[in-house]
Amino acid sequence: MQVPKILKVKDPDTVKDKPLHPHLPQPPACVLLCSPIRTGKSTLISNMLLNPAFYGPEFFDSVKIISSTINNDLTSRFLKEHFDVEDHYDDSMVDQLIEAQKSFKKADQPEVAVILDDILGALKSGSRVNTLSARFRHYNIRLLLFSTQVFRYVSNVVRQNTTNLIVGSPFPNHKELLKIAEEFGDVVGGQENWLLIYHTACRERYDFLHMDLQSNPVKCYRNFTDLISEGEHILGGSHPEDTIDQTSEPPEGMISEAK
Repeated sequence: MQVPKILKVKDPDTVKDKPLHPHLPQPPACVLLCSPIRTGKSTLISNMLLNPAFYGPEFFDSVKIISSTINNDLTSRFLKEHFDVEDHYDDSMVDQLIEAQKSFKKADQPEVAVILDDILGALKSGSRVNTLSARFRHYNIRLLLFSTQVFRYVSNVVRQNTTNLIVGSPFPNHKELLKIAEEFGDVVGGQENWLLIYHTACRERYDFLHMDLQSNPVKCYRNFTDLISEGEHILGGSHPEDTIDQTSEPPEGMISEAK
C-alpha cells in the first residue's frame, strides 16, 4: 500500500507565465514596505512599476495607486501618467475593485496591482483594505503593496499576511526598528540576528533589506541584488550572477537615477 503523501495542487492552465527575476516579490505577493521619510520609497515604487528590470509598466493588466502624497511628490509624477491614481482612500474603492474582478470569469480576471502609499495612519481598524490582505489572491490581485513610515500603523491582519518585507535605510528611530525585529526576527534566528542581517543589507544610504517570507528558509537580500542570508545563516559573499540587471532602461524620460 502506497504511503499517503501530500502533493502540490496543480496550478490552473489559466495562470500566466511572465518572466520575472527571482529576487523580486513573486506574485501573488503582499508586500510591506517600511521606510522613514526621504529614504527613497517613491523611487523604489516607481522603479518596480516602470522599470522593465523590475515589473515594468506592462507586467500587470491594471495598476491602482492610492497615495496621500501623489500630487505633491515630483518623484511620483510618472506614476500619475501611466496608472489609475487616487490621492485619498475610501472603502468604496476596494469594493468597486472586487466587484469589477468578480464580474469576470476566474480565467478572464485581469491581473491587478494595488499600491497603498502612506495612507495607513488614516485607516480605521475595520477598513476593507486591511481584510483585503487576507483575500487578495481570490480576486487575482497579483501585487498588494503597503508603504508606510511607521510599522505599527499597519494592521495585524496585513502584517500576518505579508509575504515580502522591505525595510529601508537609514532608519534613525532604533525603537521603531526593534519593533520590526521583534515581529519578524523569529524566522531568521531571533531579533539580534535580524538586526545583524538588516545592517548587513543596509550598508549605504537608500539601501534596503528585502525579506522573501514565501521562501523556505526565508531569504534576505540587499536591495534586490545580493542574497545575504538564508534562514539564520548569513552568507559570506554576494552572487553577482544572480543579481538583477538594473542597466535595463525604463521608457525614455521616466527614471533617470537609481535613487
